[in-house]
Amino acid sequence: MCIVMFMIALCSSCTVSSTQVKPKAVKGELDLSNWSFQQDGAINLTGEWAFYGQELLNANEAFREQNIRYANVPGSWNSYPESFGVKSGQGYATYRLTVWIEPTANVLALRMPNISSSYKLWINGNPLATVGLVGTSSETASAEQFPRIVSFDGRTDRLEIVVQVSNFQHRKGGIWLDIKLGDSSDIVGSQLRSSAQDMIILGSLFIIGIYHIGLYAFRRREQFTLYFGLLCLLVATRIGVTGEGYLLQSFPFISWEAGLKIEYISFAFSAVTGYLYVYRLFPYDMPKILKRLVIGVGSLLSLYVLAFPAIVYSKMLIAYQLFVMLVGIYLLVVLILAVVRKREGAPYVLAGLTVFVLAVLNDMLFYNEWSKFNNQQLVPLGLFFFILMQSFIISSRFSSALHRVEQVSHELRELNTHLEDRIEERTEALRGANETLERANSELAKMENSRRQLMTNISHDLGTPMTLLQGYLEAMKDGMVTTDEQRNKYVRMMLGKVGGVNRLIRDLFELSKLEAGQLMFDYIHVQLKDWMERHREQFEMDVRAKGLRFESEYEQDPSGKQQVDVAGVMLRMDLFRMDQVIANIIYNAIKHTGEGGKIKLTYSYELESSRVIVRVRDTGSGIEAEHLPHIFDRFYKKEMSRNSADGGSGLGLAIAKEIVEAHKGKIEAESVPAEGTVIWISLPASLQV
Repeated sequence: MCIVMFMIALCSSCTVSSTQVKPKAVKGELDLSNWSFQQDGAINLTGEWAFYGQELLNANEAFREQNIRYANVPGSWNSYPESFGVKSGQGYATYRLTVWIEPTANVLALRMPNISSSYKLWINGNPLATVGLVGTSSETASAEQFPRIVSFDGRTDRLEIVVQVSNFQHRKGGIWLDIKLGDSSDIVGSQLRSSAQDMIILGSLFIIGIYHIGLYAFRRREQFTLYFGLLCLLVATRIGVTGEGYLLQSFPFISWEAGLKIEYISFAFSAVTGYLYVYRLFPYDMPKILKRLVIGVGSLLSLYVLAFPAIVYSKMLIAYQLFVMLVGIYLLVVLILAVVRKREGAPYVLAGLTVFVLAVLNDMLFYNEWSKFNNQQLVPLGLFFFILMQSFIISSRFSSALHRVEQVSHELRELNTHLEDRIEERTEALRGANETLERANSELAKMENSRRQLMTNISHDLGTPMTLLQGYLEAMKDGMVTTDEQRNKYVRMMLGKVGGVNRLIRDLFELSKLEAGQLMFDYIHVQLKDWMERHREQFEMDVRAKGLRFESEYEQDPSGKQQVDVAGVMLRMDLFRMDQVIANIIYNAIKHTGEGGKIKLTYSYELESSRVIVRVRDTGSGIEAEHLPHIFDRFYKKEMSRNSADGGSGLGLAIAKEIVEAHKGKIEAESVPAEGTVIWISLPASLQV
């Protein structure tokens, strides 16, 4: 259909070829005595017409020959100087043109275009056409607008054409479209071809619009079809009230004012429906706030048309055109981005919308008389190309849907064929999932046992000293303690137990604050060399006092690739807290290392990670592998654990871990039972320049 319409438009735009230069009117006269309407075809009566502003003269009145003004036809009054008396396109005037022709027995005809906004025509003194009511004020004039064909006898050599025009209802007045003169058969035939083309376009747009709305009714998910259908109906409605005005001629009860309101409202809402059409196609490329803005502006422009008469809102045509062009340009930008992002159907929409926007731009130039070269509306043809692209989109989507259905059918057949294999695969997957769940359940059981052990340890660590304290006090009450020496002994034992409970409470409080991040640290910069010396001074005597050997040294990279001077290594730490960590590790090592054993502190610097590694090695009893992962847990006091010394709170290494991690460090343990244990700490450090 689009190809057929393109051919019709192409043929209708062709004119009969002629080697003659088409004459133009000069000073109110047009010489066509050498023009043959049979051979050369019809001709536009362009050129200088005699113009009488603010005068309504009929053919029987004497036309003055002095101080005649001449106006170019076609051309609206809006482009005339103020001296012509039709300021801003408003007023009334008379046109006159004398045409010299070769007498012919054929019937001649004039095709009168839409003239804003009423006119009356005489030819050789005979009134032949009246459209609307010509008057000298808005009260005495009434508007009407549609083209007409006026036939008359061609057996004369002189045509005196007089046209009275008045306009008080529209922004643009005067004869601003071509008047065509030729054989009646040519004029009527051309008009029939144009009308057939317009009617095909009009009817097709209505059918296509209803078709797409029907598509939406049966498939609500494809909302873009609804807005495309509305766009077609709006453009069809606008075509019906402009140009030949088929809707106005078919329904006489629709007034000229109502027809103009329909034209402007459909023009504004065409931009809205076009925007919604693209938005529903590519919702992820367009913000929602702009959708509300476009709908709001389109609605305001339409309400403006409904609230005011044509003389008011028709002067705002540039606002409507600017709104439509801005929406069109924005949609082009969105579609270009959609093409770049490889959205489905985006190239088709971009091609169709580009042609449609160019057609709208052509019509804007036409209506505003900004170009002398375009004298034809192209929006219907532009929309038809848009419809062609829309058909590609629908075909593409249906093809994709069919392809997906075929793919699903193929997968179903393959699934049925290999169902046993799939079941076996799923069974294996379920078996793996069950094993994972069993492992998770085992871990949960371990966590539950750990929780129970935790509660048992807390109860024991608090209950045991309290029970002993109660026994001591009852012994003193019952008079079993009689001497000062016994009394002092019992007091010392009670103080020891109270001190143990206090340490437990203190450690719990400190660990809680560490875990909650509420404990404040006093960070300072410490040289690694000074820190090593500090450890030697603090712990060497205590270690040796227990009959153990003590060593402390700085280790370089054994490969020789990294040689770092210990004096240049700096750490940022809370010195008191980190001393607490080292002390806890060393004293735990002392209690688990037999006499004659050794405790060794080694320090090294890793250049790649910029970290200091501190290792505390002992040759004690070691830790069994099953206990090793839990020694940093609170209250973990298995027989071979290092969390605490015998009788301790069981929180020492848990507190040490929290302090180290607060310094963005890491603490780990390695052990071989009966050979010894290594607990190492990794802390961030830097090299002093």
